[in-house]
Amino acid sequence: MMLFVIIAAAGAVLLFRAAPQAIEYPQRYLTPTPGAVCPGEAFTYPVVISIDETDAVSRITEGWCRVDDGICPKAFQEGEHYVNFLDGYEVSTTATRTVPADLPPGDWQFRHCNETHSDGRIDVTCYAVNVTVKDCEVKP
Repeated sequence: MMLFVIIAAAGAVLLFRAAPQAIEYPQRYLTPTPGAVCPGEAFTYPVVISIDETDAVSRITEGWCRVDDGICPKAFQEGEHYVNFLDGYEVSTTATRTVPADLPPGDWQFRHCNETHSDGRIDVTCYAVNVTVKDCEVKP
């Protein structure tokens, strides 16, 4: 009986590992234009999004993390929001984001993650945009 439980548990794990992601980004690290910006300035980046699940809810979080140590200061995390998906689709677009006016100079990652709930599963997928924040303080 115990062997049956172990085999069933292993099968369930393999099923979820082999299942497709609800949302997929072909690239994990994206390149911004321009690559270096001042605080308060905008940058753009290309993003391709594939939605494979129907009747899904996705919780989206975005924020800024330091490249050198991976720390993501709470002050630079955006509030989460939710998106409902009724049908699958694919879109290729240019996203625009603005660097927070008080983000210190240095190498940062803008991170975007989706936690998607569909058919009793939870999938998490993310991408990052490496951005250099310049020291643009106007000095008298």
